[in-house]
Amino acid sequence: MRRRVVLSVLVLLLVGAYVASYPKYPEVRGCVNPFAVVKPVSVTQENWSSVHVFFKLLMSRDFRKMAKPWDVDYSRVKVAKHVLEYKGEKITMTAIAISLKDKKHIVTLYEFSKPVQGVKVITYEYQITDSKLKAVKMGINGEVRTLSSCKHECQSDSDCGSLIDGILPSGKCNHYCCEFNLAAAAACCIACVGPGGEVNPICLFVACPLCIYSSCEEWGSYCSGWNPAGP
Repeated sequence: MRRRVVLSVLVLLLVGAYVASYPKYPEVRGCVNPFAVVKPVSVTQENWSSVHVFFKLLMSRDFRKMAKPWDVDYSRVKVAKHVLEYKGEKITMTAIAISLKDKKHIVTLYEFSKPVQGVKVITYEYQITDSKLKAVKMGINGEVRTLSSCKHECQSDSDCGSLIDGILPSGKCNHYCCEFNLAAAAACCIACVGPGGEVNPICLFVACPLCIYSSCEEWGSYCSGWNPAGP
């Protein structure tokens, strides 16, 4: 019992120290979709232990705004490292797809080694319904938005407010995929299709994120920052 208490205290101290030194994210400017401006070079499957995954998620403020580490089914987590080309330079992206214990939700976490259009970390939470995946939360650089329906709030930043007397900040227009059809998404990622034709969504989001986002059924948008229409 004493050993567990000591271990818990050590974990809390580590988390506290990490959060205190957590780097500040860059500012995202303009309409962004980092998957649309990078080119895939290579992908390597990572073999992380459950302990490694747990501490990664525990230390990630982006993930903790989506779910908690103890809500995760660690037998259904996949990690891959992608090498991408962005503006003539090779960068890396760590992709993590996480199935929650309720078996109804998947959380994805994409972390870039260097900001892409200002984006360092992008997260999604999807609800699984029949053969579709519906986005219910999205986060960019730690700013999370709950998506109760497929929103179409803006086409550009100008739809999200503008500077008034140099005081009010301009809003930002963010685009996201509202819904995927698993069969359509799997068409560009055969490695994630089983012998019986079943599709593994965890595999899709880790192995082929750039490819499957091109098969999105409906794109939505929302304003972040100051928005005259309210949150």
